[in-house]
Amino acid sequence: MRLHARNMTPDVFLDQPARRTVVLRFAGLRLTMTPTEARALADQLHDTADRSEP
Repeated sequence: MRLHARNMTPDVFLDQPARRTVVLRFAGLRLTMTPTEARALADQLHDTADRSEP
């Protein structure tokens, strides 16, 4: 993954009281998702990465 932003460090954390508890924050964006959505995204990233390797 390459994000084009200066001094940008991705941060993943839990927001327990929220409805969507998994939070991915980067470049001024805050993406919230359920644990199921987070796992699905992780699976998609992993599968795509596997297909991209020779």
